[in-house]
Amino acid sequence: MIQRIQTLFLLATVGLIIAILSSKVFYTAEYTVKYTEYTPYLILSIATLFIAFFTIFMYHHRLFQIRLCIFNIILLLAFQGWIAYAFFTCEEGTIFSITAVFPIICVILTFTALRYIARDEALVRAASTLRNARKKN
Repeated sequence: MIQRIQTLFLLATVGLIIAILSSKVFYTAEYTVKYTEYTPYLILSIATLFIAFFTIFMYHHRLFQIRLCIFNIILLLAFQGWIAYAFFTCEEGTIFSITAVFPIICVILTFTALRYIARDEALVRAASTLRNARKKN
């Protein structure tokens, strides 16, 4: 499991989401908003964290793992869209933290993991095809 490169990409995604959960989204002179204080951010963070973590352990079911990666990418894009909406509608003087771009980095990492999972599936299917061809002869 840990020997596969896609596991490392998914672990990096999990690490970034954990970093998101433990930091703040933005702050002004008067107040600070954390990801855990705003319910949509909290729900999307926890959902993407569990999906990415669960995907790591589904390595025997590669097609299901690919579907989970696609679903997680959609959720991460929605999460990034929500942060972008907050960015464009915020008041003057609001400063966003670097963690505001972590969901898009997680999308890139998850997409890269998805490509490696698909590559593994293609390799297994090719080996299965060769094995079946050898049995027929």
